Amino acid sequence: MKKILLLMMIAIGLFASCMGPPGRDGAEPYWFIKTYTINSNQWKLVNGVNELNSFYQAEVRIPELTKDIYEDGIVLCYMFQNVNGTEVQTLLPYVVPFGEERGDSEYLWTEMFAWDFTPGSIMFYVNYSDFLTDNRPPTTSFRVVLNY
Repeated sequence: MKKILLLMMIAIGLFASCMGPPGRDGAEPYWFIKTYTINSNQWKLVNGVNELNSFYQAEVRIPELTKDIYEDGIVLCYMFQNVNGTEVQTLLPYVVPFGEERGDSEYLWTEMFAWDFTPGSIMFYVNYSDFLTDNRPPTTSFRVVLNY
């Protein structure tokens, strides 16, 4: 009986030693979470004001966004918003339809916040479906999550 108990303990010990902690190749997972704020004057207009294909962009340098994360990790971006007095985070891209009445007609457009990334930086975008870009986007905060 003692031999069976000893063999079971050895088997459990060997099994447990083969199981590393969660994460890549037995390493601990890497998490990076940070909030970045883009002020209204930091949005750069691409193409001319109110021209076709005009939009705004703003680059955020993130040295922690390595080539390894770019190739094998997870990158998520959220936009902070205020909804009825409550702060919420919205996963990007975020598209919102708008409309207003002007005289006897309706004026409709959409606003889209999007992003892309490369090692070392994230580019945020604001696009308007009507290409009316004479007003800069407001100061906006984004939460960036990197996981590897």
